[in-house]
Amino acid sequence: MPVAVPSTYETLSAMITPALFMTATGSLIISTSNRMSRIVDRIRQLNQEADDLGRGAKQVDFVEERLEHISVQLDRMIERSDTIRLALTVLYSALAMYVGTSLTLALDALAGGWFLVVPTTLAILGVGLMLAACVLLIREARIALRNNRLEILFYQKLRNLRAAKPAASSTEESPPAG
Repeated sequence: MPVAVPSTYETLSAMITPALFMTATGSLIISTSNRMSRIVDRIRQLNQEADDLGRGAKQVDFVEERLEHISVQLDRMIERSDTIRLALTVLYSALAMYVGTSLTLALDALAGGWFLVVPTTLAILGVGLMLAACVLLIREARIALRNNRLEILFYQKLRNLRAAKPAASSTEESPPAG
């Protein structure tokens, strides 16, 4: 049975269809790249703060607690940056699948419809990769929110330590009863 060869218009229309996925993936790439930049900025800020504290360049209380908190924050930043890096890799891979889908649709049209399975497979892989990237981005967002909670709890701890400090020093100054 002869295979029907699609018209040029149908071929171009089919090649444009993956562009919707490319646009969505591109938007996620831009947003994920921005998130990565913020992580890099935060890592640099934490490193600078730790360096200042370590050299005594900052006159603050509870230096050891602050250095420990920064260490924990940096560990979480590593986890976030690894997750974002993986998400970006997956998103770029998805974009490549969609470009491949568009290209193989054109090649399939030129070949007379002999390998339609290739663009279909590439499109399915692209959608699967996009789903995986979304899962990674959800994971990274959850890590970021846990970091925020940790930050809030740390500063609540500092306030409590400061509140307890005058009470402890006033009991040390009072003469013993006797």
